[in-house]
Amino acid sequence: MDGPVVVVTGGTGYLGSSVCKAFAETGATVVAVYLLEREIQYFEKALGPLGKDVILLKADVAQPGEMDRVVKAILRRHKRIDILVNTVGGYMASSVEETPADEFDRAMALNLKSVFLACKAAAPAMKGAKRGTIVSVSSEAGLQGDAESFLYSASKAGVIRLTESLARELKAANVRVNCVLPRIMDTPPNREAMPKANFSKWVKTDQVARVIRWLCSEEADPISGAAIPVYGGP
Repeated sequence: MDGPVVVVTGGTGYLGSSVCKAFAETGATVVAVYLLEREIQYFEKALGPLGKDVILLKADVAQPGEMDRVVKAILRRHKRIDILVNTVGGYMASSVEETPADEFDRAMALNLKSVFLACKAAAPAMKGAKRGTIVSVSSEAGLQGDAESFLYSASKAGVIRLTESLARELKAANVRVNCVLPRIMDTPPNREAMPKANFSKWVKTDQVARVIRWLCSEEADPISGAAIPVYGGP
C-alpha cells in the first residue's frame, strides 16, 4: 500500500478495529468512523501503538447527512479518499410474525442503510479521482434465510445486491466495489452468546481484515462486484 487514505465505518468495533490495524500496519492514513464511546477502550488496546496514528471521527452513519459531513472533513484535510470499508452492522433475530415494523426498520438501517449512505457519500470523490475501492461486510447469512433470522439475512442480502449494482455503476470510473461474507466471527459477544460452540471453527476478525486489505490492493485489481466467502475453519 502506498499511503492510501482509508475510511472505516464502525472503526472501533471488533472487526472495525482489526481492519484499522491491518491498514495502519501498511502505513496508510486511516480514519475510523465510530459512534459508541464505550468501544474506544477496546480499539486502543487492539491497535496498541498504531492507534495514535488513526484519526477518530464520530458519526451515526445510518443517519442521512452524517457521512456527507465526514467525507467533507476528510477531503478538506487529505484531499482524497482511496478506500472505504463498511463494517457497521449487527445481528438481530426475530420471527416474521413477532417483529414490529420499527424493529425491521432498525435492522435495515443498521446493516444496509449505513452501507448505502457511506457509499453514496464517498462515491463522488472516487469518481472524480478516477480511482477507489469500496469493500462492505455482508454475511454468509445473506445467501439464505433461516428461521427467526430474516432481519439479519435480508439486510445482509441487501448489501450483496447493493455491491453488485454499485460495482457496475462505478466501473467506468475505475472504482472497484466488493463485499466479504464472514460466517460466525470470533468475538467476545459471540463467545458469550454461544459458550458451548467450537470457537476454533470461527473466523478471526484479523483474518477477515486481511482479506479486506487484499481486496483493496493492486493484486485484486481484476475483482469487482464480488461477494467473497470468509468462513473460517472446517
